Amino acid sequence: MKTTTREKLIKTGAKAMLAKSYHAVGIQEILTKVDVPKGSFYHYFESKEAFGVAIIEYYGEQLANSITEKLADEGPSPREKIRGYFLSIRDYYATHGCGRGCLVAKLAIEVENPSVPMCNALRREFDKWIALFAVCIREGQKNGEISLAYDAEAMAEFLYTSWEGALIRMQVNHDLGPIDKFIGYALDQIIPKA
Repeated sequence: MKTTTREKLIKTGAKAMLAKSYHAVGIQEILTKVDVPKGSFYHYFESKEAFGVAIIEYYGEQLANSITEKLADEGPSPREKIRGYFLSIRDYYATHGCGRGCLVAKLAIEVENPSVPMCNALRREFDKWIALFAVCIREGQKNGEISLAYDAEAMAEFLYTSWEGALIRMQVNHDLGPIDKFIGYALDQIIPKA
């Protein structure tokens, strides 16, 4: 399947913003990397803000696919699927370094007073990921592995919010300690066994 110019712009923008920041990446830098004339940018996006929304949606979809793939594994129990997902991300950071983190979380923190469209896009992506974890938690509650004392959505929200906090702390510390602590006891504390 051929990648369109719009997709190339989004992928290149996502990489650049993850490496730098939303504000540090200029449109011309992206256009030069993709070899697109400056005037053409506005054929694909009405503004840098619209470009940011497209990047959030692209990155969010990639992450949702990764979460879905890990949590759909037929073998492990729901708790082990969730643990396996976070361990796989830990492995990624162990290999590629601790300075990157989650692009959507990075944009949420960096973009001061984000626009309504960007704020809504960020919210939709976080909600999508949390909903995927809630399905897995409900599965664990249904089979008696996870306590019914708490609502699955509330546990998923707290779990994923805590994870994003661990990623931010990992970036600040430049080490895997915060992720290791999260994996070490977050599941037992946030998603208690039945």
